[in-house]
Amino acid sequence: MPEVIEQEKELKQEALTITQQAQAIVIRDQVSYNHASSLLLEQIIPFRRRWEEYWSPLRKAAWDAHKAVMAKFSEGDAPAEQAERIVKSAIRIWDGEQQRIQEQLQRKAQEEAERLAKEERMNAAIAAEAAGATNEQVDEIFDAPVQVVAAPVEMTYQRAAGISAPRANWSAEVTDLKALVKAVAAGKVSYEYLLPNQTALNARAKADKSTMNIPGVVARNVPVIAGRTK
Repeated sequence: MPEVIEQEKELKQEALTITQQAQAIVIRDQVSYNHASSLLLEQIIPFRRRWEEYWSPLRKAAWDAHKAVMAKFSEGDAPAEQAERIVKSAIRIWDGEQQRIQEQLQRKAQEEAERLAKEERMNAAIAAEAAGATNEQVDEIFDAPVQVVAAPVEMTYQRAAGISAPRANWSAEVTDLKALVKAVAAGKVSYEYLLPNQTALNARAKADKSTMNIPGVVARNVPVIAGRTK
């Protein structure tokens, strides 16, 4: 184990050294170009290979252990997750139905409150007329707007402790992509509602290269430098 730790220390020191050398690279002529190429081929690439070889067994062991643990975890969590979705869906449907019933009861309570208020207003107008009020005064009482709000009706069921009321969870679904594109083109909605298919565009750029002709898209070439060591 001490040998392994010492090897890691040496590799880290080598990484620091080649990083410092790379930061100092400035290619001005053939000599400096040769120096940069030598640093890449003889030090950087071989170091990265040794570093990968050093960590490869540990990475594989960690990955295998991770997969084994996740497989065991899923044995219990997957069916429990499905059960949670089923029960939550049932509760959501029940709660929604009860909310609709409660809203209907509230509307009926409001209608009854308004009916009683109108009846009270009518009685007040009749009483005013009997007391000698003028027609204008009676009409004013009778035509007065009804301003009454029914008391909230009780919930149709008792929500369990620990389960909150369903909260709004809106999301958008594109049902007609062409219509959305036309709306963006017409300036009716923001262009941010459209995302380019970068994978498809990159594939087209690789195929067409500088001849690619797609409005609003430019093919860019960032050359990749590859190095081979003996």
